[in-house]
Amino acid sequence: MRGLLNIFLLVVMLFALLILAVTSFITGLLIPLYFILVFVGASKREAKVKTKIEAMLVPEEAIVASIIEYRAMALFRRRISLVITTSRMISVRRKILGGYRMTDRQWKDLGNAQMDENIFPAIFGTALSFTFLELAGGNLGVGGGNPDDAAKIYKFSQTQEQAWEEKRRIRGMEENRSIAGINLGGLFKAAGGSSDVSPADAIANEINSARSLLASGVISDAEFQEIKSKILSRRF
Repeated sequence: MRGLLNIFLLVVMLFALLILAVTSFITGLLIPLYFILVFVGASKREAKVKTKIEAMLVPEEAIVASIIEYRAMALFRRRISLVITTSRMISVRRKILGGYRMTDRQWKDLGNAQMDENIFPAIFGTALSFTFLELAGGNLGVGGGNPDDAAKIYKFSQTQEQAWEEKRRIRGMEENRSIAGINLGGLFKAAGGSSDVSPADAIANEINSARSLLASGVISDAEFQEIKSKILSRRF
């Protein structure tokens, strides 16, 4: 819808300028000036942005994919370029009178990636939006760009999102185990270590201890089954 609104506003603006051009020569120059500033040299500016980003990459960092907004989505502002690398996501917004502002976010901070195909994708493209766990740096995205580029970026982002979710899950489990004083190598030895407890009761105590950790989310079901097998094999 934003793309349609942009085109509607452009038509209204050009119509108003055309009316003014009839009575004013200076106003009439604004129409060709607008098209010159917006469309002439666009491909060179795109290549220049990519070259600047490549020059700023750290060692062993490589560009995976990039996308730039379609003109229909940015008729009254500078377009946003989005580049993803093996370690981060980089957004570049060029300023009206030259220069640019670059914002980057690490993959480890990615919270959610969304892709939304706009109406008439050949004109308005596909939108991408990314939210992050740390809100301080803001969110990133493009209003609409090449659908193939958007799909490639979305696919890679999903891979990174899932990978870092798993890393955070494992890290959280390890921290919980550390707090609970758990050592999987010699798990629950103290649970049945009293000489006053029968072997059967000791086994039950150890398994119940493991089950309570499973219920609290400290260990997974697979880990519970592994611990249970170790307890039984140690006792029998």
